[in-house]
Amino acid sequence: MLKSLLIGLDGSSNSRSVLELGLRWAKRFDALAVGIGIIDEPGLTTTGAMLFGGGHHWHTAARTQLLYRARHRVDLILEEFTGRCAEVGVNSRTLEDVGFPFAQILMEAQCYDLILLGQQSHFDNVSRGESDETLRLVLQDSPRPVVAVPKSSGEGESIVVAYDGSLHAAHALHALEASGLAGSKLVHVVSIAPHSKDAARHADRAVGFLRLHGIEALPHQVVTSVPPAEVILNKVCYLEAGLLVLGARGERASRDVFVGSVTLAVLKESPVPVFCSY
Repeated sequence: MLKSLLIGLDGSSNSRSVLELGLRWAKRFDALAVGIGIIDEPGLTTTGAMLFGGGHHWHTAARTQLLYRARHRVDLILEEFTGRCAEVGVNSRTLEDVGFPFAQILMEAQCYDLILLGQQSHFDNVSRGESDETLRLVLQDSPRPVVAVPKSSGEGESIVVAYDGSLHAAHALHALEASGLAGSKLVHVVSIAPHSKDAARHADRAVGFLRLHGIEALPHQVVTSVPPAEVILNKVCYLEAGLLVLGARGERASRDVFVGSVTLAVLKESPVPVFCSY
């Protein structure tokens, strides 16, 4: 059962969706909401060097000014977070860290149950307004499940679990059950495989596990040549889901470099929050 949530706040419009989902879940479970704001000093140093020239010898006053603005911005973000938590009656705490955004999130996450980040994150100052790599980098080595939140999502109540019988999918399923997020909701287990027998076997195992824990679940076996990410996203829409669960599997040959291609495709397009776990 969730006792704490680490909520990544970068001040973007996506970040506001992350905050509101985090508050709903914190209220539901009477959990501690922890807002983290990060001053990307390495990125600011790089940005300053590009703006003012001189490599490592760019003007100290300019660097100090950039850091001051960044710290002020983070302070405002965390102040807004604290205010929203007070409004809805959620117990809260704030963290203000300095360093590489993904590294700070991974370090702080060891103390909490779940990480919430935007589907598109904007922590990294080097990205110059474009979405950065924070989510992908956190997913590679996260000690806790990660929920990627889109800018806006539907009001669906059911949960779709993408399940292929892999170790990563099994871990994600167990993490979902342990979190309590499934609760009394209906869970649809979607199993995609080249052969119907394999798809049915995988789905039945997942459904059996959930039912042992008192969670209502239905199997959906899919045998198709359509790309898995497309099948999963179609099921999310058709079944009017409010949450998607999948194992964030990395490529076997280079897990430390890439998150699995199916996961990345789903994260990019999902209209609902995606619960990921290795």
